[in-house]
Amino acid sequence: MSTQKLLSSFNFTHWPEIHYGAGVVQNIASSLPLDDQKILWVTGGRSGIFSGYFQAFLRISGIKIADDQIVQIGGEPTPAMIDDLSAIYRSRGICKIVAIGGGSVIDAAKAISAMLPLETSLLDHLEGVGKGLALTGSKIPLIAIPTTSGTGSEMTANAVFSEIGEQGYKKSIRHKSLIPDEIWIDPCLMISCPPQLTACSGLDTFTQLLESYLSTKSNIISDALAEKGLRLVIDNLEKAFDQGSQDTDVRGSMAIASLLSGTCLANAGLGIVHGLAGPLGGFFDIPHGVACAGLVAKANQVNHRALKERSTSIANGDVDYLKKMADVGRMFGAGHKSDDYYCEQLTQQLFEWESRFDIPKFSNYGISQAALAKLVNASSNRNNPIELSSQEIESILQHCL
Repeated sequence: MSTQKLLSSFNFTHWPEIHYGAGVVQNIASSLPLDDQKILWVTGGRSGIFSGYFQAFLRISGIKIADDQIVQIGGEPTPAMIDDLSAIYRSRGICKIVAIGGGSVIDAAKAISAMLPLETSLLDHLEGVGKGLALTGSKIPLIAIPTTSGTGSEMTANAVFSEIGEQGYKKSIRHKSLIPDEIWIDPCLMISCPPQLTACSGLDTFTQLLESYLSTKSNIISDALAEKGLRLVIDNLEKAFDQGSQDTDVRGSMAIASLLSGTCLANAGLGIVHGLAGPLGGFFDIPHGVACAGLVAKANQVNHRALKERSTSIANGDVDYLKKMADVGRMFGAGHKSDDYYCEQLTQQLFEWESRFDIPKFSNYGISQAALAKLVNASSNRNNPIELSSQEIESILQHCL
């Protein structure tokens, strides 16, 4: 690929302060205000039933938290949920928010952080469906403690919200102030993550790294980070799924890959998988990780075929996307074969992961043949390396049913 193209003009967002290590949250008190009533804790679960990772956090950190200082996010957050929580806590003088959980938890905390200083509704600021009001940049300082190694939300300047139904949507708020102020990555909080959630989250991470690497907006920095992240997933995802699930080095490697995927997507964009995952998550109650895990193998196969048929460099001048795709395929084992062979090797490995991890079919979430036309119509190629036709996009969905 052309280094000159990768060195063309680009912007790159800032990173939060990062604390990493097994047991590192034992030191988190140094980042918290002395008055613990000024802290709002955001985590997963429902009705006082706390996850294994939250209980591990309490044990390792030694922190005592009053029940009325904890907000639990059960599932993907909605704008109404954020409005209700903001109304409850706006007058309580919260000066620090700590999110402990996966992407939905962190996104909810990012929104609460942004909305507590305001009197508007989150919907007013939501892209594409709201009033189009820009966020002011005011916020309550936020610490993110990711636990699922999936979305990389701890590194991004957006937060995603959905309303599920016939007129549903999955849209973002966006502002550079949404990037958390600190990230604490403790692999000890990840060992309780169950196998299928580990697999789907890990394949979401892989998809974000792959799509940003093949994006028409990629640059020399995002490519370098994506290559490292891809290797981390390739070396550790299967271990995290089974025999290495309790290994903090394995879990930590997946966590760093997820972090890298977040900064890559924030700076290089994504492709057709996420262009489909949005409407899927708006119209149907399907977890984002399941959507990406189900789509990625077939999407890569369709991209490969389309690039071969129509050009190696359609989308972005002198970037050879087939060569880049082959370079990822070589990460699974390289010899002296053709680029086309290694593109096929990448696709085959993705299909093998789909089978080995028993990724659920979309029909389990009420998605049928009758929904395909609507989903295709609502989809977007985003920064895919080649513009796919409606028929090609439908073939990706067809595989997932």
